[in-house]
Parts: sequence; C-alpha cells; structure tokens
Amino acid sequence: MSSLQGHLLVASPRLGDPNFFRAVVLLVRHNEEGAFGVVLNRPSDTQLSEVWGNVSQTPCKTEALIHHGGPCPGPLMAVHREEFLAESEVLPNLYFAAGKDKLEHLALKPTAAARFYAGYAGWQAGQLEAEIKEGAWFTAPATLEEAFWQSDDLWERVSRQLSATTRLAGIKVKHEPVDPSMN
Repeated sequence: MSSLQGHLLVASPRLGDPNFFRAVVLLVRHNEEGAFGVVLNRPSDTQLSEVWGNVSQTPCKTEALIHHGGPCPGPLMAVHREEFLAESEVLPNLYFAAGKDKLEHLALKPTAAARFYAGYAGWQAGQLEAEIKEGAWFTAPATLEEAFWQSDDLWERVSRQLSATTRLAGIKVKHEPVDPSMN
C-alpha cells in the first residue's frame, strides 16, 4: 500500500473501538514502520493557555482549545500553517510540530492557523493496513479546510462526500441532486 500521509481516516460506522467512534483522523505520517495521526474532531474544553505553564514559561497569546489527538499519550503537538516552524509537511501548506521552541512560537500568535493536540493515534507496521482491509476505516485525501474544521459535523460531512463519490463512480452518473426526491 502506498503512503496515506496527508489523508483522512474516516471511521466506519461499524468500528467498535469507542476511542474512534465517528472519528476523522489526519495521518501525519504513514510508512513501512507504521502510522501516526491526530483525531480532528475531538476538541476538549481546555484552552491551551490553561495548561501552557506546564509546557513553557513564555506567554501564551492564543485562545485555542486543545484537541484530543487520540488514545496514545504523547507530548503537546500542533498541526499548523507556518512553514518556518515545520518539523514535517503533512500536505501542501500544512505542517506538524511537537518541539517546544516551535510550539512557543505558535502560542505567541493569537491568529495563527494552528490546532494543538494532546495524545495521538498510532499504528504499528501493517496494523493500519489490516484495519483498512477489514473495513474499519475509509480513506480520502485531506484538505486544509478539513484540518481546521470548526463544527462538530466533520464525520458526517466527510462520510457524505465519500458515499457520494463511491456511488457516482459505481454508476457513472455525472450529476447527483442534493435532494434526490426532487428528481
């Protein structure tokens, strides 16, 4: 299987793991050693500024919420749009950082396009591929819009898009009305 870095993993409705119920995961890295990503649609009620003193003594000027990145414990991380703070590029114009110095820069920018995560989703070599083959996950290329989606309907939105794409490809329809009853 080729790398799915920069893709979304969309939990199948039959995925039984409560950690991933209706989850949309952005794959930050995917290679022969395994996969690593963050759950996009699990915001917490905790603002970064509330816990920032545990990370750094520099000021925190952002009102950003921390998101639950997944069930695996890990350091504070960010997905962001600042190329000079990139530790890796997830997709064009979207970067990943976990280093303290990079996070300090992001926390100083109240308007920076950054999303902060505590925890992550991880898979050992071959594990994700097996789960996809079993039907636990659907995949789709990620977009910047989805990486920073603000409302709680991301799973529904992406699932609808995947369903429409699959349905239209299968029957070779050029246009599908939003409301089929109006047909």
